[in-house]
Amino acid sequence: MKLKPLCLAVAVAMTGCGGGGGGGSSSSSSPTPTPTTSVSGSAVKGPLVNATVRAYALDTSAADLKGSLLDSGSTNEQAAITGLAIASSTTGPVLLEIVADADTVDLTTGVAPVITRMVTVRDAADLMSGNAYATPLTTLVVDLARKNGDKDTLGYSGDDDGSLGEAEFLAALPVAQSQVKSSLGFGLVDTLDLLSQSPLITDATTDAASQSAVLNYRTALEGVAAIAQKLKDDAVAANASSTATTDEMFAALASDLSDGTLDGQDDDGALAAMADVPDVGASVTVDPATLTIPGTSTPLTEVSDVLIAEKQSTGVTTSTTDIEDAETTPAAVDPTPDSDGDGVDDLNDAFPMDDSETTDSDGDNVGDNADVFPNDPEEWADSDGDQVGDNADAFPTDPTETTDSDGDNVGDNADVFPNDPSEWLDSDGDQVGDNADAFPTDPDETTDSDGDNVGDNGDVFPNDPTEWADSDGDQIGDNADAFPDDPGETADSDGDQIGDNADNCPTVSNPEQTDTDDDGVGDACEEDETPTGAVWDQFNWDDGSTWQ
Repeated sequence: MKLKPLCLAVAVAMTGCGGGGGGGSSSSSSPTPTPTTSVSGSAVKGPLVNATVRAYALDTSAADLKGSLLDSGSTNEQAAITGLAIASSTTGPVLLEIVADADTVDLTTGVAPVITRMVTVRDAADLMSGNAYATPLTTLVVDLARKNGDKDTLGYSGDDDGSLGEAEFLAALPVAQSQVKSSLGFGLVDTLDLLSQSPLITDATTDAASQSAVLNYRTALEGVAAIAQKLKDDAVAANASSTATTDEMFAALASDLSDGTLDGQDDDGALAAMADVPDVGASVTVDPATLTIPGTSTPLTEVSDVLIAEKQSTGVTTSTTDIEDAETTPAAVDPTPDSDGDGVDDLNDAFPMDDSETTDSDGDNVGDNADVFPNDPEEWADSDGDQVGDNADAFPTDPTETTDSDGDNVGDNADVFPNDPSEWLDSDGDQVGDNADAFPTDPDETTDSDGDNVGDNGDVFPNDPTEWADSDGDQIGDNADAFPDDPGETADSDGDQIGDNADNCPTVSNPEQTDTDDDGVGDACEEDETPTGAVWDQFNWDDGSTWQ
């Protein structure tokens, strides 16, 4: 393999691969270099040396997910990615592909790798800030997410419209990872993130926990390769003319798993690559203790020896005493994954990613365990515990109410007028609602026609806002009646505290009511009268007088 001349950027360093042309004007005519960041990591089934590495912008509309090529590089003699740098401004998901060619060697076996193409998908920010590892399991995760991301079954949340969107693909990655770990993780990687976990001892894996994680992950990787090798060997044993390869069997595993079970078929029928395998289920569920790392005689249970030995080739000096002589106990492959580990396989689990649910009897997408109404597709919650579902309950958080017949936001149980949207209370119990009742706390009154704050029932003058009482019953209201307690009097024109009817001089104040001549006319009125006829002034009669 020919390696291209590299212009390597490290740790967000500026790079410039344009040569100088000489002359004083070269600096002004040279383009400004694009800031780039180097990408580090490896491709590991066993670590691959001299493999081609390419980084692509993710394009979910492409069958191979490859968008524009961001950069290419290779793996060096230590199996480390080198010469790969992407623009520091890159954002979004990036597809990293490592492909073996004629010069590629698997450090574990010392020969050409049995799996020749591996991929992973990482966010650009993660890719530029840490190591990226493409492995058989990351490859299965990416392929399974690509195949199933548009589905709305097996735990996937796609819209099933026949087109895979980026959001669908990214949402599918954790689901695909769970299925791969459940089926092909050999019980070793349940707690690991396959897309970020290192499969190598590195300068960063210095403690027992991190080295144990590496050992478990690497055992699972070698196990998947061994299963692919077993499928190929079984095909050849059954049909000597079979041309199946380990690489082809591995590539078929994602398609096989895409329908929820490893049985040699996918949604479209039998898989051609596995056509000669007599019993795919039996081949993949072989006892892991009988498997060896492909191309070696090393048992799958002794991968720790491989990890320790390859440090010399990868140039790592980290102490590995914590895993010396460690043996793993991988579990057999589960042909029907149980992604959430609840004991029900994904095919039969209505909620394959929720270990608290398995069944949805009414098909409302709420599991029976959480569904308060498991047989009612219209209801699932009863927040107030009143046995009426929240969807039908007009008052879902009030256990005393469920219905509001008149829509006035007062429940029928508390609403004195449940069919009248304008009324709900009758504080005085007079059958007239408080809103319409002019006297809501007085059971004897409901109306005040004249607005004088005296109810019509108690108002002697219900249409006269100036009167409401007639204490003496004389048809004159107390406010206008000068003698409200005397039915024989209503007015006192001269203000002498004697009613006009009894006053012998009603227009002149005469509280004493003196009537000297007993003629019924008070003296006050007689004194005010002007004399009529002649008046003798001792000497003469006044003008106009007459003698009779």
